[in-house]
Amino acid sequence: MDSIYKINPNAKIITMGDLNDGSYNKSVKEGIGAKRKQSEVKEFGVYNPFEEMFYKGNATLFYRDAGDIFDQIMVSETFLKKDFSSFRYWKAGICNRPYMITPSGQYKGYPLRHSNTEIGYSDHFPSYIYLIKEAK
Repeated sequence: MDSIYKINPNAKIITMGDLNDGSYNKSVKEGIGAKRKQSEVKEFGVYNPFEEMFYKGNATLFYRDAGDIFDQIMVSETFLKKDFSSFRYWKAGICNRPYMITPSGQYKGYPLRHSNTEIGYSDHFPSYIYLIKEAK
């Protein structure tokens, strides 16, 4: 991101993926510098909406009955500006529809995995963000 900002200080950057770390881990908090609240994000900073979701009890994956969010999408400060003539961040979420959840057994409530014995989706729930722009 630093290299991109040197070329274009107004660049809009999205960082996303299965980070194999939670939003609270050092790699995300210090390495990326992601902030939990939009109001904390300074120029050239990064906002991570999934940190607040984690602290509210949401998860994209489960391991030994503990939920976490490894599947994160973070946006640069430039997506947070109130300029509606260009794309801006609106909100984020986790897609965990009932048909994607294991209904019973040892892994009840976990993402419904695909295996030789069952048809499922993934071991993680998908994460998403909405970007909005004024229609003319």
